Amino acid sequence: MSTLFGQENVLPSVAVVVGLMSFPLMDVKTDHLQFSAAIFLLFPLIGLTSMLSLVNVWLSIVCTFGTVLLIMVLTIEPRDLKPFMTFMLCFVFSQGSPVAPGGFGMRMATLTLGGLAVALVTYFTWRHKYKDSEQHSLRTQVHLSARHRSFILRMALGLTLAGILGFALHLKKPMWISIVVLSLTQIDIKETHQRIKYRVIATIAGVFLFLLFCQYLIPQEYIFYFIIFLGYLSTWVKEYKYTQVINAINALNANLVLFDTNTAIGNRFLLLGIGIAIVLGMYLLDRVCRHFIGKREKRKEWEDAPSGPPVLEMPPEI
Repeated sequence: MSTLFGQENVLPSVAVVVGLMSFPLMDVKTDHLQFSAAIFLLFPLIGLTSMLSLVNVWLSIVCTFGTVLLIMVLTIEPRDLKPFMTFMLCFVFSQGSPVAPGGFGMRMATLTLGGLAVALVTYFTWRHKYKDSEQHSLRTQVHLSARHRSFILRMALGLTLAGILGFALHLKKPMWISIVVLSLTQIDIKETHQRIKYRVIATIAGVFLFLLFCQYLIPQEYIFYFIIFLGYLSTWVKEYKYTQVINAINALNANLVLFDTNTAIGNRFLLLGIGIAIVLGMYLLDRVCRHFIGKREKRKEWEDAPSGPPVLEMPPEI
């Protein structure tokens, strides 16, 4: 991929490959032609908005919130298949690997051609494999997304806040906050709590294994092959708590390009903590909003009732 599109487009290309591997295998129940058209349009749109979000903090707020909202509304269903994840990864990867103005054309070409490839392969696979399946329009898909509005808003606000903090703190790797928010934000809060526990434990284990293998046991000239082996191993390991150990080791090794070992480890824990705080903050905000909305609706029911709000009778005097 780096040979075709350049080293700076490797991460967005990974998201394209994920789309090629995943979309043809899932029946999203949305009209095949309409959803394939959405695939083709979303990839280059992500390339454009991810670049604009890096211009200044105000464009970051508008572009991040708007793009995440659009992706989630169009692709959140079916919730068990999570078709939105491919596009969300593409946005986070594109935002986290910015290109110079001279490389913007290649970035757009990568995502436009990649989006076209994913759309065509998906459409013709679905047309052959799921031609008799029940389908609904993209407009119906938008209406169905309303049932998950809390999750959609938590994801959009969380990733927007991650972008703002990246600007405010002048972080060199703000993408790792976004990845934590993307991974930990779930529809079910119980799953979020479980993922937070696994992610913290996996990061600690990953740091220990990184120091053991990459700093003490394996000579520096062989670490590249060790990382390749971990990448191969990750294709077979499916459980979240184990994949995060591998991801922690890979991330620490990648961070050594910018930091020394101690700084890389400290940076990893710092960004993980910020990401967890954002996710829990969004859930707390959601609960507060639900509380006040519930009180307002209950008050409106009292006011609309024929007899008005209930009147408490004073007890008789003794």
